[in-house]
Amino acid sequence: MLTSDSEISATEAGLPGSPPGRWITGVTAEMPLLDALDIVFTQRFQGVLHFLPLAAERSVENIGFVHKLRVSCRRLAAVLDILAEALPETPRKSLLKLINEIRKSCGRARDLDVRRTHLESLLKMASVEEAAVLELLCQSIARRRKKMQRRLARKLPRLQKDFTRASEELLASLRSAQQTAANGSASFGRLGCRILTRELTDLWETASQEPDSTQRLHQLRIACKHLRYAAEIFMPALPDLFREDFYPQIENIQELLGEFHDAAEATVAFKRMKKKWKKWKGTKKWTRHGLDGFHWRELRSGLDAILLAYAQQSDHARTEFLDLWPGFAGGSFREPVTELLTEQVTAESAPPEDEHVTPQMTADIPGHDPGDNDERLLPH
Repeated sequence: MLTSDSEISATEAGLPGSPPGRWITGVTAEMPLLDALDIVFTQRFQGVLHFLPLAAERSVENIGFVHKLRVSCRRLAAVLDILAEALPETPRKSLLKLINEIRKSCGRARDLDVRRTHLESLLKMASVEEAAVLELLCQSIARRRKKMQRRLARKLPRLQKDFTRASEELLASLRSAQQTAANGSASFGRLGCRILTRELTDLWETASQEPDSTQRLHQLRIACKHLRYAAEIFMPALPDLFREDFYPQIENIQELLGEFHDAAEATVAFKRMKKKWKKWKGTKKWTRHGLDGFHWRELRSGLDAILLAYAQQSDHARTEFLDLWPGFAGGSFREPVTELLTEQVTAESAPPEDEHVTPQMTADIPGHDPGDNDERLLPH
């Protein structure tokens, strides 16, 4: 059964209602896919349901709740995307649409939180003149964030009801499929190796061109994020070495690309703000936005200092990424992980001596061509 709202919305501090972590528990490599998928989906569902009321009601006391809700939504969306062929299509699409709406609803609030946190960190090193502009911007962001929170407080409870209903519908369809599934369906571990191999292929295709532009780094960030969430799903089917050594490399690369992306987005926003402020000189908007206590030179100087700080953040993240990338795309990650997955596929696909290899089993092996018998992995 799905966990009730009252249990899920408990605080995080070690209580029974604490949300599931990033790692899936209670799943083994040998488990039939549909049985494992029931557990995986339920844990990811509970993660979203835990943070929905917290993001709606308590983000003032902890801005991290909005960010955690977005991450939980991405993790559940990854299950619906990566394991799409094992899920009933109609409820899957309905739920995915709701998840994306929840995530997008929180996106602007998260961006404001990140920018305010960054601006507050700059106050420690700012001159008196720059500090005044930074405080003005922090106050402006705080007002916008408060307005955004009121919208979330109205919208998220409605989305929570729709989300819970859609999740229960999908889970009911999944459990119905469990009861009629053939014994020869793929194991969780076998499919995991197949999917991770595919995700790696997609990542290297994305990286086939030199990551020398903001757009390419953005595409690479998305591919790394997709691989990371796929690895989290199938971690129970992988050797401990993957979690201890290889997963942290994915996480580090993605976080560096995330820092670069945040800096690029903030730079665009503050350049736009600079143009607006200059245009507002001598108008009612200048006074309405609290700019009448400043000379334009002071505002321009403060914004230039902020843009310089974001340029430094961008350069640092990009440089560190480029330093790590050759090893990640070679000896420290790509080569050993490819070898590890190949070994896992071989082990998973080798049947016991007394077991007959069926067409369904060989169709699940990465790289195997089933010919004309192109059946889907599992019935919808």
